[in-house]
Amino acid sequence: MSDQNTANGQTASPVQEDNLEQYLLRGTRQVRQLLQELINARSLISIHLIPGGLSFLSTLLTFSEDEDWIFLDASPNETIHRRALESERMLCVTQLNKIRIQFRLVNGTEVPIDGRPTIAASLPEEILRLQRRDAFRLQVPLSHELKCILPALQRKHGKELKRHSLEAPVIDISAGGLSLEIPLAKTMPTVGDQINGCHLKLPNDLIGINLEVRNHGRRILSDGKEILRLGCSFVALPVQAANQIQRYIYQAEREISAHS
Repeated sequence: MSDQNTANGQTASPVQEDNLEQYLLRGTRQVRQLLQELINARSLISIHLIPGGLSFLSTLLTFSEDEDWIFLDASPNETIHRRALESERMLCVTQLNKIRIQFRLVNGTEVPIDGRPTIAASLPEEILRLQRRDAFRLQVPLSHELKCILPALQRKHGKELKRHSLEAPVIDISAGGLSLEIPLAKTMPTVGDQINGCHLKLPNDLIGINLEVRNHGRRILSDGKEILRLGCSFVALPVQAANQIQRYIYQAEREISAHS
């Protein structure tokens, strides 16, 4: 297993690709080589379906004989599997040696291998290999029970959201933002909405933060229940709060490494 901390069954959120041209890996040989490294490491891949917002965990299995196609594990959830085959593209997110890897797959087709369903997709033309330290996202260990207290998700004056307390689990966190999951409701936030007056509950700190929704998508739990995952960036984060978050990420990484 790779060093991606997805043993808790949580998918990793994609990063925004704006202004990241220098981190894109191109060239058929280089793309195949990096994908082979992910296969060898048995890295868990977070697959985000576009459109639709659904996601699931998978692994890359092997190449086709001509090495123009890559095979990956199908989702055990039949609904998600069908959506994957119908989706325009699959956004894949993982880590290798603590480096963020992100790429898109298209033309998904079901192909059985050794009696089990897999998804075959044409090789990506480029892969985002992000080494920037400030973009590293920590997958929050379940034992930490990181929470974000945020207002109720009811619209007020355009993109401002009305305040009522809602405690949501934090799935991952970086110096620039976090991802969290909330129950589905009649009124949901959309990309660009600001959620002000939130509080991040770190193990030893309570930090006031403001968030902006950058992406969102639904996820189906094993019991069939749907929840909404929000990818948010911090807005005007004070220096002291940024230092507290960086300190938490550093300490959590050391804890994870000590137990790996």
